[in-house]
Amino acid sequence: MKALNKPSQYGPDVDLGRFNIGPAREEGFSESDLEKASSRLGISRESLRKGGYLQVNESIAFRAMGEKLVQHGAVILPTNEALKKLDWVSKYSWRLISPDRDKYTAATYLHGGELGYFIYVPPGIKIKDPIYACLFITRRDYAQLLHNIVIVDDGAELSLITGCGVPDQPMNSLHIGVSEFYVGRGSKLSFAMIHAWAPGMVVRPRTAVEVLEGGEYISYYVIYSAVESLQTYPRVSLRDNARATLNSVVTGGGKGIYDVGSAIVLSGRGASGEVLSRNLGRDNSLIYARSRIEGNAGPSRGHIECLGLLESDNALIESLPELSSLTPEAVLTHEAAIGKISEELINYLLSKGFSEDEARAAIIKGFLNIEEPKLPLQIREIIKRTIEHITSRAMG
Repeated sequence: MKALNKPSQYGPDVDLGRFNIGPAREEGFSESDLEKASSRLGISRESLRKGGYLQVNESIAFRAMGEKLVQHGAVILPTNEALKKLDWVSKYSWRLISPDRDKYTAATYLHGGELGYFIYVPPGIKIKDPIYACLFITRRDYAQLLHNIVIVDDGAELSLITGCGVPDQPMNSLHIGVSEFYVGRGSKLSFAMIHAWAPGMVVRPRTAVEVLEGGEYISYYVIYSAVESLQTYPRVSLRDNARATLNSVVTGGGKGIYDVGSAIVLSGRGASGEVLSRNLGRDNSLIYARSRIEGNAGPSRGHIECLGLLESDNALIESLPELSSLTPEAVLTHEAAIGKISEELINYLLSKGFSEDEARAAIIKGFLNIEEPKLPLQIREIIKRTIEHITSRAMG
């Protein structure tokens, strides 16, 4: 209760009283709204039918597990249902993220009703096709408070694609997604999150990941829409010989404030992690690109790469890399650069027959594209379509 007034360490403070927070109310969303939100994320209904979860506002609009998932013993449930049906889930709930961390986690713990998705993959099971989880808002002045739990047990593999968004119109609503991911020994979780919001949206994801010995976590975050403000700083803890790669692509627009960070804690011997970010500043947007790697055990390795590209004289990008080491056996490095599109490069492409808009779009596409060959093909295809959508806007 006290934490409901506790601001986040980063990002602008927000008065939660602006939004309707409370128990479930009568729903009101249309198929047209769903279609608009889905199309902006590039996730089809067919994909959801194969294995997916769709929540609109506070309603579970759709959940499905393909026959293969059922045969493998995988579980997809609303979090509140999983907590009721499966006694053992409670020991994972709110373990990585404390409810009193800030006002956003407190509001979710007290008023969210444990809405959100729960996914479990049993030991040794390798799920080839991605599972999709879509979380939409179609109400104005509304607070969507979610708690998601994903457990990939020892020796298992999962690819998860999450799409969060609204129809392409101002909603002036709040989205909080508290996510706890557990990656078991020798397991692998590939995670892509695509955000397509709108002006007036306040977005506060809260993510923590625990990767046990020999496990691997790969994430790819993309946001390409205007917002009022976004603040997120996922934290990944790696045990012995565990690995993590955290990629983010942020396109700022309007007067939005984007405070996006990633942190990796090298807690075990042989652990390794990378934080890679691309930040495109447009209009009057403000982008704060944070990154941190802590070397708490060795030998271990960590690297940060943070690049920014300004398309507007009124946009701002701040790169804030941090390295912290408690052992001489941890090798930590970083590089950061911020610049603008080179006129020399544009002129070169013009000489090759490109129009100015085509040249600008090609440069932006090359800048934003972070190659991540370790991601499954289906995830890479969705990211590719999203990057192409972003660059198409450079051509009007």
